[in-house]
Amino acid sequence: ALAAVSVVPSNGSPTGYKVTIKYHNSSAQEVQIAGIPHFTNQYQTTITSAASFDPTDYKPGDFPAFTDVSVYSMEAKGDGAFTFTRPLPSGTYQYYFLPDCQNVTLCVSMDQGITDPDNPPFETVQGTEAGSPFQVPYHPGYQSYADVNLNFDYALPVSGPQGKIVADFYPSPGAVSPSADLHDFAVYLPPGYDNNSAHAAYPLLYLSHGGGGAAGDWQNQGQVSNILDRLILEGHIEPTVVVMPTFNGLLNTSNPSAQIVRPLYQQYLFPYIESHYHVSTDPGRRAFAGLSLGSALTYEMYINATSYFGYYGLFSGALAPGHPLDDYVNTSMAAQNPALLDRGLTVAYGLFDIAFDDTRLLQEALDGIGSKYVSRVAPFGFHAWNTWQDALWTFGRTTLWKARPL
Repeated sequence: ALAAVSVVPSNGSPTGYKVTIKYHNSSAQEVQIAGIPHFTNQYQTTITSAASFDPTDYKPGDFPAFTDVSVYSMEAKGDGAFTFTRPLPSGTYQYYFLPDCQNVTLCVSMDQGITDPDNPPFETVQGTEAGSPFQVPYHPGYQSYADVNLNFDYALPVSGPQGKIVADFYPSPGAVSPSADLHDFAVYLPPGYDNNSAHAAYPLLYLSHGGGGAAGDWQNQGQVSNILDRLILEGHIEPTVVVMPTFNGLLNTSNPSAQIVRPLYQQYLFPYIESHYHVSTDPGRRAFAGLSLGSALTYEMYINATSYFGYYGLFSGALAPGHPLDDYVNTSMAAQNPALLDRGLTVAYGLFDIAFDDTRLLQEALDGIGSKYVSRVAPFGFHAWNTWQDALWTFGRTTLWKARPL
């Protein structure tokens, strides 16, 4: 099977760009393409429902809807050739193929999708990433909309110096992936990274995926290396090493609780990073951030490893929906642990985020103890990757390695 993706400017497209994905599979009778979202707008959207229309009907102000499983039929061209063509607006997308799938829900739930062999995702362990990524630029002539900024070009590759993403492994007793007692992570090394001790140690950010995720998620779905390159190039942060671990496979279970993951990271991951990378051991130059279940892990670090990090980025979550306010950080906890009041915090989530109530309660709790933080509610945001790209971009520009809000 062969495939290809192209993104080209098009004056006849309602977004200014036309995306074409080609796939060849001589044994398939029909092929569907999944992962590319349907679209909605701010007037037809709630946390649980959205307009969900085809991007051929795009109008300025429309944004991806993440309330359903979006699947499109590819056009059969004969001799095993299939094509998908749509106008798409600015953003990062993922896709995978479903040949001869009779039940989309079942095919997706059983991970029967096929990634593009000509556009494979970055992986630390083979088989952990389901989709192939691509990006579409912003076109102000077609996509500009005064009420909502939907320009995601900050996640495109920079024209200046670029860092690199690599896979690495560390000993972690009890781990089951990729092999017994060995676990994986991805790491971003900034442009010009120098492991020589004569060079000043680099600040260090740990960045976590969410439930069901893997170490490659931030690179594939978030284009994290591009965002970090731009934050550095534009002077928002100094060159920073970013470690993206995975909590799945740490033990013989999926999505272990934050209370289980934290001590495992403290005992095995953190010492490995400090001994194998030229990173600072100053808490003021260390940070932890994460999305969804990774945000719950960030909250666990904030509460129970407070002084180890100077900065925290909580993206879409803290405890879980349904917790009362009393379960969150409170004045008694702050009295016993005053460091809770002087960390650099960004709390970010989407307007249509299923973690909206949970994260808003966290903010109310932080207000209650007098902790200052940067708040960001993405006006287009579901519990989805463009929300978390926006959160990281906000964290880097407003909080990371900067003075605390007053």
